[in-house]
Amino acid sequence: MSFFHEKSSIGKNVRFGRNCYVAAFASIRDDEGEISIGDNCSIQESCVLHNKVLIGNNVTVGHAAVVHGATISDNCIIGINATLLTGCEIGENCIIAAGALVVEGKKIPAGSVVMGMPGKVVRNCTAEDLERIKFSYEAYLAKLRDMGKLEE
Repeated sequence: MSFFHEKSSIGKNVRFGRNCYVAAFASIRDDEGEISIGDNCSIQESCVLHNKVLIGNNVTVGHAAVVHGATISDNCIIGINATLLTGCEIGENCIIAAGALVVEGKKIPAGSVVMGMPGKVVRNCTAEDLERIKFSYEAYLAKLRDMGKLEE
């Protein structure tokens, strides 16, 4: 099961995995390419997903982030107000910091922390970072559980 807020806007052909949470005012437009979102993902308030977007499992897309034609692998956090542009690829176990801009075609290696405009890898993820990623998606699973919408 999943939760899609009544004030979100989701294209008719967007594919979702299990246990996804889409908050109010998120706009997920599939009019210019496939959009696929994996299991245990949260798309928070005012996010925009457009063009061909592929999102793996256990991904948190923070408030007002823009994901345009990008690929996000498993176990990532896309920070508040971050922007991912066409053709960029985010490897597994990454954190894209709040406000970061990942430019067109940029490939971010697995296990990276990215900050800045334009976004640059500033360091590798630590064990603490990986726990933060896990905490982030598990918090939304708990929210789904509380709403009676968690698929076990």
